[in-house]
Amino acid sequence: MKTRLTLPLAIVVLLATVAVATAHVSERALVMLLPTDVYIPAGVAAVVLTVLALVVMPPAMIRYIFPRRPVRITPPQQKSLADWAGVLSAVVLWGAIAIGLTGPRDPLTNMLPLLVWTIFWIGMPLIQATLGDLWRVINPWRGVYRLLSISPLLPLPNGLGTAPAIGSFLAAAIFAAIHIAPDDPARLAFWVASYWLATFAMMLVFGEDWLDRGEGATVFLGWLARLAPRNDGRWATPGAALIDARPGWSAALLIIVALGVGSFDGLNETFWWLAMIGINPLEFPGRSAVVGPNLIGLMAGVIALILIFVLATWLGLRMARAHQLFRVVTPRLALSLLPIALGYHIAHYLTAALVNWQYLAIAVTDPLATGADYLRLGQFYVSTGFFNTTESVRLIWLTQAGGIVLGHMLAVLIGHAIALQALGSHRKAVISQLPIAGFMIAYTFFGLWLLSTPTGM
Repeated sequence: MKTRLTLPLAIVVLLATVAVATAHVSERALVMLLPTDVYIPAGVAAVVLTVLALVVMPPAMIRYIFPRRPVRITPPQQKSLADWAGVLSAVVLWGAIAIGLTGPRDPLTNMLPLLVWTIFWIGMPLIQATLGDLWRVINPWRGVYRLLSISPLLPLPNGLGTAPAIGSFLAAAIFAAIHIAPDDPARLAFWVASYWLATFAMMLVFGEDWLDRGEGATVFLGWLARLAPRNDGRWATPGAALIDARPGWSAALLIIVALGVGSFDGLNETFWWLAMIGINPLEFPGRSAVVGPNLIGLMAGVIALILIFVLATWLGLRMARAHQLFRVVTPRLALSLLPIALGYHIAHYLTAALVNWQYLAIAVTDPLATGADYLRLGQFYVSTGFFNTTESVRLIWLTQAGGIVLGHMLAVLIGHAIALQALGSHRKAVISQLPIAGFMIAYTFFGLWLLSTPTGM
């Protein structure tokens, strides 16, 4: 027990040594005190120390931290209470779509944008990674499909793996990050309705297999759920359920794509990127002017990230004289990127979530903006006062930076545990992870720089 407590305690102590030093402008022109000359070296040092600790850490300790715990991810086929929860979820979604079409035009008072972007886009990954696979219960397709007792027309070819999920995930990500008005209630209603119907149509052809292998959000959220400290009724170190997993190449690519999309979603707002595409951030012409460059940048960044990770994995296995395992080990090591993707998610969306959850409460109590107050909130005003005090801003920033740093540290631990299990030798595992560790250290630097650099959108 002492071993499991020592690592988190060391992480907390290390993060507690970070001090605030200089002023900087952060996302949405929020002035935050960010120690640009202190926290980047401190965060990178934390990841470096994690790598060095694994070099001398006995393999038995790694196996103790990440005990073997295979997780059953195939859902039960019989109808259950969870199916009715999914039906209710679909009813709520279609009700929100109707509000998107007929309700107020302001995205901050219309229920649909708040439901999609605040509850689902921002909140669901955090819920999955902390509580487990709740999405499997409230998924708005599965319950409806089972209620109708439909038999699939065709089997989904096994050779595809989860490759179709990459396409649907990218479609949603491009709409969120690139579209000129993803918050517009009417446009969002049309997009969400089209996506739901297209997914359900594919389920009519291929059955639930399409949902588990072709729908991007379901597949990705399912993998994020394996980060949860409690899964299948047992407690363990976050990410322990990933160690025994055997993803295919398509699942690995989806995870890398998700990390690339999340990273670019922050990069495309920076002064650096706007300068790269010839846009003056102080005279921003609008999202329509950057749709093309951002789409190209997003796809180029995703491809580059895939190539860099695959190359680092191949080089590490080559150095460890285990290159014959490349096809088997590389997809498994891609799972170690999940904590990094989650850390970026927390850092990027935290400030938006703090404000939008308040707007969501107003939208729920008055969904049609008619003056109703179903939740009896009374005179409820959205507050941003926590952006105006040094202490609250420091806490917000430490949470953002901590998410990035802790995500990378956990990624290093998970990657080493996977390599140790796959290669069977502590020495080979350490050697094989050296190029990947270098990649993660560099990505820590990139993430912390991204958090501190000014934005122009």
